[in-house]
Amino acid sequence: MYKKLKLIGLLILLPISQFSQAEKLSGLDQLTQQQDIGCSSELRTLADSTIKQNPYRILGYNEENQNIHLFNALAVTSHRDRDSHVSFYGVKNADGSCDTAITESYVLETTCNDARNEAFSKWDLKGKLNERTVVLSSKRILGKEAFLTSQFTTLCLVTTRQVINN
Repeated sequence: MYKKLKLIGLLILLPISQFSQAEKLSGLDQLTQQQDIGCSSELRTLADSTIKQNPYRILGYNEENQNIHLFNALAVTSHRDRDSHVSFYGVKNADGSCDTAITESYVLETTCNDARNEAFSKWDLKGKLNERTVVLSSKRILGKEAFLTSQFTTLCLVTTRQVINN
């Protein structure tokens, strides 16, 4: 009984971020292993750069153990000021290489003009999809784009995507 209490006491003292990191890696690793995807290292790199130390839950599109060519999973990630939906995609090409993509969507409680001036000030304007949606391109991250869509004049729906051809 004393050993159990001691173990519980040690677990309580461990930083929560250690649990978040372990969850992130094990959740994505389990999905890629279950689905026999050869893109697991590329997908893990995307997850590390996007989810970081934030708590999250992840769900694969197809949970069955079979050899599929397209991997897809959706995660809900908790940031300190908002939640976001993150979709991971991985496809194994005929030559054995993997192409991956990531899409993240979230709502900011500000106008898209303010979001563009604050969070996306160093992104290039690519154009408009319609009257409410602007498309931006990252100067720092190759192939990363952002779509800012005005919602109810006071909110901004942000979707970022990045495709990596390996």
